[in-house]
Amino acid sequence: MVKAFEYSKSLNMEEQQEPKPERERGWCRECGHAEPSHESAAPGELICPACGGEMKSLNNLTKSERSALDFQEWMDAVHKADKWGPSPGGAASDLRCDRSMIDKLADRGILEKSVYDRDGHHVVLISDRSIARAKENKKKRGKWTDSGDE
Repeated sequence: MVKAFEYSKSLNMEEQQEPKPERERGWCRECGHAEPSHESAAPGELICPACGGEMKSLNNLTKSERSALDFQEWMDAVHKADKWGPSPGGAASDLRCDRSMIDKLADRGILEKSVYDRDGHHVVLISDRSIARAKENKKKRGKWTDSGDE
């Protein structure tokens, strides 16, 4: 005699959750965050997860807003890569050398230089860690590098 088996997805198989749709990334007018909308936001609604403010779709940004977002993302990347620091003029002041020496040291790879050059904006930063390394080398060895080069 054949018994009827009741099929239960929850008893016989792991329930597979439907993947959540990817949340749209927006830019917050109030706090400047650019990230996916808050997880509690309804589809198509853009709410900042940081401050709760209204976000603007990245597809609808003005040229000025897009430029600000690009610069913000560059600064975040520089910070995450631990390449944050002063301008070349500030680095020259820290190292007590001429501004032209900063360019030479950066060209030779002794100082880490990050450059943002888009939309008519030009920003150059020299990493704090490379300045500290060069300072230490100068103090210990009397030269900017830890090798035989000057």
